[in-house]
Amino acid sequence: MTSSEMNITHSSENATTTPRHIVLIPGFMCDASLWQEVLGGLQQLGTVSFADLNQGTDIDAMADRIIADLPEKCVLIGFSLGGYVARRIAAKAPQRVSQLVLLNTSARATSAEEITRNQQQIKMLKVFPYKGQTITALKRALHPARSDNAVLLQHLQTMSLTLGADIFMQQLSIIRQDGHADCAQIACPVLVVASRKDQMRRLQEAEDIVAALPDPTFRIIDDCGHMSPLEQPGILLEYLGDFLSQVN
Repeated sequence: MTSSEMNITHSSENATTTPRHIVLIPGFMCDASLWQEVLGGLQQLGTVSFADLNQGTDIDAMADRIIADLPEKCVLIGFSLGGYVARRIAAKAPQRVSQLVLLNTSARATSAEEITRNQQQIKMLKVFPYKGQTITALKRALHPARSDNAVLLQHLQTMSLTLGADIFMQQLSIIRQDGHADCAQIACPVLVVASRKDQMRRLQEAEDIVAALPDPTFRIIDDCGHMSPLEQPGILLEYLGDFLSQVN
């Protein structure tokens, strides 16, 4: 599922039993199907909305676009690149975010090496047809023991192909600024979840976020790669349920 004309699309199961509103922001070349394994559990905790990262040339532009469609108060959950955007939203519009969840993400700036590599990929895409992300990149997103899991690899590639070349180039062009100063400004409770075997985000990056936050809860999923919502949905839901129960 992807949102089209509106920035946020809604799934309102269980909305009559709780006022909690949960907004999900996916990661690089991910759509709303990223959340399919945790969606049922999240719908037991509140009304769920899906945001996307399909427009915007930088983190601020993406954050502003999502802020415009946010409910008056919400729980904001951001994965990977979506974590950068969620963190920026919490800093820019603190009155709209009751709790913040950062999954498999970082607050470090894009390195010069990454900028050069991304620019090279963009140049190649202007010459060669887009066929989705490389199998090497997809495998690196998973726990090493799951790197040959055909179902997970197909899911990741399907998201990549569904979003297409234009969004791939748009997201590759984003240069992320250091966000640790933002962390210090976030007053709401924050859950940071990292994976022990994440090959995309080092554990130290999550620890640096936690060190900069005023009110963090930190959880590590041991048997998991970068794609925690797909690889370990049960454990992730347990952590999310415990965290969300701290605020009615």
